[in-house]
Amino acid sequence: MILVTVAILVLAACGKSASTAGQAAKPIDPAQVEKISFLNQIAEEMYTMTMAGQVAEARNKLTQISDQIPKIHFEGITSIEGLNALTETVTQAKRVYSAANYSATEGQIAVAKIRLATDALTHKNQPMWLQYYKVLLNDTQQMSEQVKSNNQSEAINEFGKLAQHIAIIHPSLVISRDASSVEKLDSLLVFLRTNVNSKPMPTQRLEMGIVNLNQVLDDLFMKHKDALAYVPLTDPNQPIIWSLSMGLIIVSVLSYVGWRMYQSGRHIVPVRQTKESDNV
Repeated sequence: MILVTVAILVLAACGKSASTAGQAAKPIDPAQVEKISFLNQIAEEMYTMTMAGQVAEARNKLTQISDQIPKIHFEGITSIEGLNALTETVTQAKRVYSAANYSATEGQIAVAKIRLATDALTHKNQPMWLQYYKVLLNDTQQMSEQVKSNNQSEAINEFGKLAQHIAIIHPSLVISRDASSVEKLDSLLVFLRTNVNSKPMPTQRLEMGIVNLNQVLDDLFMKHKDALAYVPLTDPNQPIIWSLSMGLIIVSVLSYVGWRMYQSGRHIVPVRQTKESDNV
């Protein structure tokens, strides 16, 4: 069982993919911006209710989100892939919230992904989910150390943490970034997962894979090495700060799921009301 304290900020920048580059030049209908802002507001309310244990109320908000999405024209805001990522995230959440035995942890995971995704649509400048860069760098560093030590069991655990962190922001990445760049990330994760579980563990191959992964992360997070901390983790001027409280989520199944965490993720952090209007 592992507890991870993570501070992340959420706010994705719309991608510059070929599918959206042409759209970006078109003026966005203010009515659509308003609808997306409303969608984000509902998601924030759903998040708050979920964290407060108000599952029935949160479920109602999820229904509202599902109803609102078809009413929005996403042209110029995100790509087809981004829209699909949003709808799939909502669909997954419906399964979680409709389960006979509702899991509070799974509910928190599901609503966090939705919250990240709608916020990624709503905000464009200084995307707050980029704060996760430091977390992922730490994950890759820890995994690299275990690989170099040829400690396979710990390397698998470290990969699990890396994959779960990426899973939380993955819908937002698809919404905000070029689809081909996200596919590179996905391919590298599959490569790392396969090799870290191989016997004997191919250390040199894994080390090269981690190097390539860091390069892809640099591209996705638009990071320059000389600007590593462009948004402070606890910058009081940022409107939405996600912080994981010790004891808030006890991840009892972390070691069991291992590499499968890429699909599900296991850590959630609370969100505070935004006061900033950085709309698309």
